[in-house]
Amino acid sequence: MKEIASSQKVSAAPAGARSRYPRYVFSIFFTINLLNYLDRNIFTGASNAIAKDLGLSLDQVGYIASAFFVVYTIGTIPLGLWADRAPRKNVAAFCVAIWSVATAWTSLVSSFLMLFLSRMVLGVGEAGYYPSGTALLSDFYRRDQRARVMSIWGVAQYIGIFLGFAIGGVLGGLGLWRQAFLVASLPGLLMAFLVWRVREPRRNQADEEAMLEEEGRLPSIEKEQPALPAQMTVVKESIFKQCWQLLHIKTLLVLTVVQIFAFFVLSVNVTYLPLYLQQVDTFHLSQQVTGIYSGGVIVIAGIIGNLSGGFLSDRLGRRFSGARVLICGLSFLISAPIFVVAVLARDFTVFTIFLFITVILFSIYGGPGTAATQDVVPSWLRSSAIAVTVLIAHLFGDAFAPAIIGVIATNFDPTHGQHFLHNMAGNELGHAILITCTPALVIAGIVGIVGARWLKNDVETATAIEKVGQTQLSSAAAE
Repeated sequence: MKEIASSQKVSAAPAGARSRYPRYVFSIFFTINLLNYLDRNIFTGASNAIAKDLGLSLDQVGYIASAFFVVYTIGTIPLGLWADRAPRKNVAAFCVAIWSVATAWTSLVSSFLMLFLSRMVLGVGEAGYYPSGTALLSDFYRRDQRARVMSIWGVAQYIGIFLGFAIGGVLGGLGLWRQAFLVASLPGLLMAFLVWRVREPRRNQADEEAMLEEEGRLPSIEKEQPALPAQMTVVKESIFKQCWQLLHIKTLLVLTVVQIFAFFVLSVNVTYLPLYLQQVDTFHLSQQVTGIYSGGVIVIAGIIGNLSGGFLSDRLGRRFSGARVLICGLSFLISAPIFVVAVLARDFTVFTIFLFITVILFSIYGGPGTAATQDVVPSWLRSSAIAVTVLIAHLFGDAFAPAIIGVIATNFDPTHGQHFLHNMAGNELGHAILITCTPALVIAGIVGIVGARWLKNDVETATAIEKVGQTQLSSAAAE
């Protein structure tokens, strides 16, 4: 550690306000996460209408989806490192404002290039929000609460996907997809202001207070709380050394590999599900029905899966310390055969049942995986840990996945694109999805199950490092 820098003080608050404030901050970040996925998925919901209006081919739809993921992936490292060296709330506010402006700009596009660039800018905005938001929330909620909190936070993404699909699908079907992007951009600007105004917690504040409470050194929450000390941020000697240290944490590597294959599957299915449902050779749903149907399945099944993941990992964690990682692996491995049945089904009822179960299983990993990532690193590296894992997982997972599927499906088409122009590309899309996503789910599952054994030791190591760091911070503050 080269340098210890102090930032703003956190003011004292009455007991009632102290217990309510994390919930207030959580509500802001829950809303932002909802808007994050709403803005991202309006394009998905309206993609068929946009493609027809702008003359896009199936592979170009994939390129546009990948434009977002590539920039989102690259942007996480600098923005995540920034969040570990500055107030996280400021990073989050800046990024929310950027993506809201990008969403508004999308309503003005008139060509493939303009749409491609607008989605790239959207990726810049969303790249910084997730690392900063995750780390900030982790400092408001202690380790034994974190999986449940992250699971509930993850519910917002499924509500956002539903709204994005529904708004994009309905307005796209009415020829009003531009208005959908414009209206969706306005709430984000308000939330950027609100998150900028929140109080920044100390690094590792919740875990420190939980430890002090166990030792009987923290007053009861019914009493007046003392003023909290100045926030201290540990600044590492080298960014590259910092990233290298993170990559030596076994659990972090396991979660990253799991996410590489999981993100590939998730991005492919979110990108192409509405298009798949609208093809004449699959289910030939209208754009409006597709948006509401696919969004509804995702939000209901996603909420069930997300909340189940937090609950199951906490219950299983009482018997097995690696439960948070084990749950991730099991959910993906079990989902593989169910996913195959869903893709091969041509009866709509059978398809819906197996799609619903698949989405539940896909959604379980969110809370446990995010919480485990935060648990195995010291508090001053939490944003960086998210940034590093997101960079690698998205770069090798979903950054190019939509483009890959678009190219494969187009090559499967003997007419080289004419099937998509006439909504007859269902079989090509199904085959492309099946041959890539099924092995990815199996690999994600096996890696998670095998790698769960390292979680306990990595959490203990992070806790020990945290204590050493806090001792050094206290000594520096005393001087």
